[in-house]
Amino acid sequence: MVFPVLRSMTELLLAVKQEEKRKVERGFANRDAMHRYIRLTAQMNKKVKRKGIKKLIEQSQRKVA
Repeated sequence: MVFPVLRSMTELLLAVKQEEKRKVERGFANRDAMHRYIRLTAQMNKKVKRKGIKKLIEQSQRKVA
């Protein structure tokens, strides 16, 4: 009985995600531009996370020393 409910929820979420994707695609000239933008933002997010982690490690090392 739980499985059909979960299945219907995932189907609803899938439809929502596809609608969001369509809205995003309309804002770009073509799909290649959209994928480049997505890839670049993912790379930037990784860099920001790495910098944050490095700062935390440095702070913890200073406290220990």
